[in-house]
Amino acid sequence: LRLGADGGNFGTASGYGSLAGARGRFDYNAFGNEFNTNGSGTNSQYSNSLEGANLGAAINDRTSLRVRLRHSNSHTGIPGEWNFNGYDPQVDPSGSGVTQPLPPDPNDWSQLNNILGSVELSVAAPSGWQHRLTGFDYLYRYNELNLTGDGDRVSPLFGQFDFPSHEVDRINRVGFEYQGDYSERTWAHTTFGYRIENENGFVGDVNFGQTHGQRLNNDAYAQQQLTLGRLTVIAGGRYVHNSAFGSTGVPRVALTWQALRGNETFSGTRFRFSYATGYKEPRLEETFAGPPFSQANTGLKPERSRSFEAGMQQDFFRGKVALNATYFNNLFHDQINYVTVDPVNFIGEYVNVNKAFAQGAEVEIQARLRSRLLLNSTYTYTSSQYLDNPAPFDPVFNPGAPLLRRPKHSASLLLSYLGSRWGANLGGSFVGSRADSDFLGFGIEHAAGYVRVDLGGWYAVRPRVTLYANVENALDRKYNEVVGYPALPVTFRAGVRFRVGGE
Repeated sequence: LRLGADGGNFGTASGYGSLAGARGRFDYNAFGNEFNTNGSGTNSQYSNSLEGANLGAAINDRTSLRVRLRHSNSHTGIPGEWNFNGYDPQVDPSGSGVTQPLPPDPNDWSQLNNILGSVELSVAAPSGWQHRLTGFDYLYRYNELNLTGDGDRVSPLFGQFDFPSHEVDRINRVGFEYQGDYSERTWAHTTFGYRIENENGFVGDVNFGQTHGQRLNNDAYAQQQLTLGRLTVIAGGRYVHNSAFGSTGVPRVALTWQALRGNETFSGTRFRFSYATGYKEPRLEETFAGPPFSQANTGLKPERSRSFEAGMQQDFFRGKVALNATYFNNLFHDQINYVTVDPVNFIGEYVNVNKAFAQGAEVEIQARLRSRLLLNSTYTYTSSQYLDNPAPFDPVFNPGAPLLRRPKHSASLLLSYLGSRWGANLGGSFVGSRADSDFLGFGIEHAAGYVRVDLGGWYAVRPRVTLYANVENALDRKYNEVVGYPALPVTFRAGVRFRVGGE
């Protein structure tokens, strides 16, 4: 049995509990979690409850059955855009020449209620075969209500842009998957499988007529892993067939080579390479978005990507220091973005951006400064731009413009101490300036860079009782992760964890 609870500023409180065990051929794990906070501004409250269970039974020495259930229910206040990099734009709702700061939306809120259930049968067959058959059912329910709208929320591009609405999305995904694993040798392993899924749902505003969408998704996949001396090879692919978007192949391959085992000072030299493609269908909410403020785009295409990575890992001083360096090169086709297509009537649409590109490098250093003191630092450089977009709906998507919300420079630093009865950590992160947009006509085209410091610690009062505390944004910096949405000021939480029973 595990129990815990904590609380903090902004009316934050959470608690959790789990009960796990086994008896004979049966095992179980039931859990629950509740989190509530008021947030730091108008209409910023958030609550989330999560419950679930994982039940298993060994039918015989080779066959087992497992049932998983999971339910989550959250309520979120939606203040919308209102504070831009610490700047409060002045608006004139009445047209009288008397201005005021753009206020947050006091009425809009959403509820997300999801249920997931699955049944899995596992069979350990002779000669190194493993079979797993899974049936699953996932129900997604989203409800957003803006009861009155707000006449004070106006912008240069749209005038008043906050109106009553009531969106309800109800989507069900039910399907079956088979996965087989076969170990031919100690140095060879094969994985293959097939998955079929029926996606069916209604989306849109209940006051303007909802749209029904249905898709049948099929995909077959296979992967081969080989360890040949110092060389490890993983190669595979997935064949996808969608009733709405047709068929495509998604290959990928990864190589790792241990070039040098080395000595006590200079050891563990490894090189790695990977090539992969990606494929993601539009959500029903994107394809069939409807009135009053959106229009459907049944011609919306799946997102595609091609990614290439090459890197190396080098260990020093018997593994006390590890250096990782990676170059990445990503090409994106048909990225999905939401844009305004009719400013006069405040109507938007999900569209594809034809081609975009991002490349860069990441360096990570992990060091054990003392037996209990660890240091982890990273730095990432990213260069990105939209390459091809024949009919951009917004200048931020023009060819040559950088990808939105992709900082050119970012870094992090984490110092951790892990003792026998207590531990502590001090972390810092830096995110550089990046392209963004308010999309409302206020002329804001970037989000400013920021530095954030977090710290925390824990203390074991007894072997089964632990106290802990965390402080986030300890320097109380004001910043936007996304333009228009101010991040929380300094926040703190403190709590206690209990453990009763087995290890």
